[in-house]
Amino acid sequence: MRMTTQEQADGYLGLSELIVEEELCLNLRGRLEHCTRCRDVCPSDALSLSADAVDLDREKCTGCNSCLPSCPAGALRSSGFVPERFIAALAGRERVDLHCRASTGAGGGVVIPCHAVLDARLASAARAEGVKTLALHGLDQCAECRYGDARAVLRQVVATLDQWMGEAAPLLDMAPVGALPDAAREYQDQPHLSRRAFLRFGGAQAMTQAVEWVVPGLNPEEEDGDVLPFFQSSVYPQRTVQYQAVLSKRVERVPWQEDVALPWKVRSVNDSCSGCLACGERCPTGALQARESSQARELSFDPLLCTDCMLCERLCPEGAMVPRPALAPEELETGRSLLFRLDQRPCGRCGTPFVPEEPAQENCRVCGNEQELDDAWLDMLSG
Repeated sequence: MRMTTQEQADGYLGLSELIVEEELCLNLRGRLEHCTRCRDVCPSDALSLSADAVDLDREKCTGCNSCLPSCPAGALRSSGFVPERFIAALAGRERVDLHCRASTGAGGGVVIPCHAVLDARLASAARAEGVKTLALHGLDQCAECRYGDARAVLRQVVATLDQWMGEAAPLLDMAPVGALPDAAREYQDQPHLSRRAFLRFGGAQAMTQAVEWVVPGLNPEEEDGDVLPFFQSSVYPQRTVQYQAVLSKRVERVPWQEDVALPWKVRSVNDSCSGCLACGERCPTGALQARESSQARELSFDPLLCTDCMLCERLCPEGAMVPRPALAPEELETGRSLLFRLDQRPCGRCGTPFVPEEPAQENCRVCGNEQELDDAWLDMLSG
C-alpha cells in the first residue's frame, strides 16, 4: 500500500500507527497466499491479504499493534512501539509494571499499545536483561476493550516460556494486586522524536512542499502508471525482523533449558538442489542470501536471522531445503555459513554464465538444445 507524504506524516505522528511494507510480505514474494498470520490475529478485521497487496483499512485499525509479533517477514512495523527500545527501557529491573493503553490503573510503569504486542521472544529478551516479573495491568478490561482481548495470546506466551526456560522463565503476572508507586509512566505506545529527527522531519516536509510548488505533481490517477510492481524487479530487499533481532542479540544470556528446541531453525540443502537461488533471492529477513558472479553461484545461511517463515521451502522447485531445530546456543555461534557453491562458466554461444552439468559441457542448456536442432537440420539437408 503506497501512502502520500501527508499520510505518512499523519501516521508517524499518531499513536502507534501501523506501517505496512509490502515489499517484504511473503505472499507478494512468493506470488501465492502463503501466510495469513497478521490477518488471523487482527481483532478489528482491518487487514486484507492477497498475492498482490497488503490492504490496511485505517478506519478499522485501532493501532493496537497486536499483529506485529505475528509477521515472520517484518512487513509490519509500528510508528510508536519498537521492540529494541522497549527492552532497553526494562533493562536492570527485576519487576516491571506494564500498562496497556486502555488501563485505568494508577501508578507508574511502562505503557504499551496492547499486551498482545508481547510474545515469547520479547519476554525472553527481558529475562536476559534481568527482568523476573512482568506485572500486566489492565487485563481485567480485555473482554470489552476496543483494542482486542490479549489474554489468550498471553496464555500461549506463558506456555512457550515454560517450555523454553522452565522455572527460570519470567513470571507474567496477569492479576497484579497492591498499590503502585506514584511515579511517571514511560510511554512505549507513541513515537519518540529526537530534536535532530524532528528538524529532519520538518525539513523533509518543507522540501516536499517546495518541489510540489516548482514541479507540478502528476494526476493521482496516473501517478503509478509507469511504476512497475516490486515483484517485476530482480532486486528483493532484505531486513532483519525486529522481534527476532531483540532475542538474537541476547541468546547467550537467556537461561534455556537443556535439550530444548530453541526458537531458531538450522537449514541445509540436499543433493537435489539445482542452484536456482530463488530461496536466497526472495528471503525477506536476510537469513538466506544468494550471490552470483560469472565464476560461481553461492547460497549462505545465518540461523539467527531466520524466523522459520518457510517461504524457501514453498518456493524450492526441487524440495531441496532441509530445516531442523537448533538444540543448543552453540549451534548459532558460527554465524553465517555457506550452504553450497556451484562453479559457473560462460556459455560458448551466448556468453551467459551457467552451471555445467558435465565437466565437458561448453554451452548452456538453451544453447545446447539449439545446437542439437541445428545439427539435426544439417543432417536432414545433407541427406
